[in-house]
Amino acid sequence: MSNTDNIWALIARHHDHSLSETDARKLEEWLEASNENRRIFHSVDRIWKASEEKQGESIIGELNLEKDWNCVSGKINRNPEEKRARIRHFRKIRKRQQFFSNLLKVAALVLVAFTSGILTLKYAPQQSDENSYQAPVFNEIVTYDAERAGIELGDGSRVTLNAASKLTIPDRFSSDTREVTLQGQAFFDIKRDKNRPFHIKAGNAVVEVVGTSFDVRYYENENLIQVVVKTGTVELRNNNDKENRLIVNEGYKGTINTENGRLTLEMYQDPDSYFGWMDGRIVFRNADLEDVFKELERWYDVDITINNEVQGQLKDKFTANLKTRSVTEVMDVIRESMNINYEVLEDGDRILVKR
Repeated sequence: MSNTDNIWALIARHHDHSLSETDARKLEEWLEASNENRRIFHSVDRIWKASEEKQGESIIGELNLEKDWNCVSGKINRNPEEKRARIRHFRKIRKRQQFFSNLLKVAALVLVAFTSGILTLKYAPQQSDENSYQAPVFNEIVTYDAERAGIELGDGSRVTLNAASKLTIPDRFSSDTREVTLQGQAFFDIKRDKNRPFHIKAGNAVVEVVGTSFDVRYYENENLIQVVVKTGTVELRNNNDKENRLIVNEGYKGTINTENGRLTLEMYQDPDSYFGWMDGRIVFRNADLEDVFKELERWYDVDITINNEVQGQLKDKFTANLKTRSVTEVMDVIRESMNINYEVLEDGDRILVKR
């Protein structure tokens, strides 16, 4: 919990069975934060139970109310008004007993808090800020060929991961930034938080946003890192040259050449070319045939082998906008438009492209 002063009130309400669901979650988070917190809670629990036993045995024994009542009752006359007055008097005594019992519980909590603080300061090993920092645990979400995945991050942002991609995210974001690492392709819909910018590391590029939606593409076998903004504005910079950066607005595409570090900015005309994959569309716009085959391998989880006589056509341009179909239907379209042939091999996972 951020405000440790409130934890004692939560512990008291826990033992008094008056804890709300929200407070219960806060108490649980505080317990999970450290072993020291759990030790303190255990100590309070023991003292609380002991105070209840004290209330039920020692306190009543010390007050000896029954004996006092027997002594006094013998002296009560038969006047009804006097009887009622005496009854009210002893009710006040019982209420006073309950008050002091609750006071004892609160005092126990304060004592544990004070003692724990003193012991921690006195006996806990002194740690530098560097040693006391707890590094976050990182998780990887991986998609293989022909797979896609939707992820909701802890801050409310959403990510759609394309095939053959990997997203590395921490188990929790820090208080001043949100940072993930991408290899492959993903569409990000980032929840706005001006106090915590969102960083995406992709190769030697860093994409920084506050709140917007955009597509990032970085496959290791491609020489471009590409950011296409659907809404809002993002900053794209070269991590090896932090002064080399681009502001990419809605409707624009920013790229970094991984070989020479060059940044380029251009307006895009066809959103389907960059966002169609999310709706199950295979879209190519003047794409090299070689790149088309690589994309189909990821999309359908197949291995495409190209005969030598077709090597000269790999730089030919291919354009198509196809709703998700079987790989043979897509290959039929390529065969008709590019004057090539193909054969599906016996295992069904390999395709041979030939003239």
